Amino acid sequence: MNFQLIGKNIELTDGIKDHLIHKINKVFKNKKQSSNLRLSFCVENKRHIAHAILNQKGVTLFAANETKDLYASADNVLKKIEKNLKKHKERSQNKKIKLPEAEYACE
Repeated sequence: MNFQLIGKNIELTDGIKDHLIHKINKVFKNKKQSSNLRLSFCVENKRHIAHAILNQKGVTLFAANETKDLYASADNVLKKIEKNLKKHKERSQNKKIKLPEAEYACE
């Protein structure tokens, strides 16, 4: 998996980067190289805003979170993107299962 870490109005220190890399590797341990994850962080008036965009095989998933703590924002946005990915996977598997049933019903 390829990923980018971007900071706007904030410098991403080595500690923050290490924490994020550890979380990304834990959450997306089985993802292929064709997946791209972009994490951007912004600080505005003591609010830490995190955005995540995941691109893979024609699917783009987005998640955002805002808290007073940068680490909490990062963890929550990764949980949201993981949840969105699971929902997408379940929906695509359900469609694959339902398509043959629909064909049999027409015959």
